[in-house]
Amino acid sequence: MSKDNLGLVHVYTGDGKGKSTTAFGMALRGIGQNLRIKIIQFLKGGYYTGEYIAIQNYLSNMIEIEQYGKMCLKENVQVKLDENIYKGFYIRTEEDCGDCRHCFTSDAEEKAFVSEALQRAKKIINSGEYDMVFLDEINNCIAKGLISVDEILEMISSKPAKMELILTGRNAPDKIKKIADLVTNMQMEKHPFEKGIFARRGIEF
Repeated sequence: MSKDNLGLVHVYTGDGKGKSTTAFGMALRGIGQNLRIKIIQFLKGGYYTGEYIAIQNYLSNMIEIEQYGKMCLKENVQVKLDENIYKGFYIRTEEDCGDCRHCFTSDAEEKAFVSEALQRAKKIINSGEYDMVFLDEINNCIAKGLISVDEILEMISSKPAKMELILTGRNAPDKIKKIADLVTNMQMEKHPFEKGIFARRGIEF
């Protein structure tokens, strides 16, 4: 496959559901076309998510994913390695997350994870080893004041010309949307949360 037409910048933002979902769908499409994929997740650090388990179990030789965020306090009972199926195979248990919201709490630990993720992202992008790089939830980091807009603008401007760069998360700044080649604003019209239906396994995570 010719990669001469790669090199655009995508932004998926807005208050509607589907930003990360879109990105992971694009990553799946990319490996189907023999593209080299790297995903860096900001503000996410739980092995309990379906996308992480799926990649580690079935696609780890095709998609590389790294998480930089707080682990769930129930991590040790939510996910286990089942050696009886495949070596290193992740199994999600029936233990629910609960409502403590620890993994979403903004504090010094979260800031440290974001800083580490940003440095890692810069290194990955500058390496030129990947055709598509996904910075999942990075827009939220900007909105929370954990990363400056100028840092992201500089990272975008310094990326290899033939690397596709995808940024997800709510509240993408206008300056980033202005220089992006594709901007999708996902607007919520209805959401199950309004009915008291909260995040469901296999659907939201």
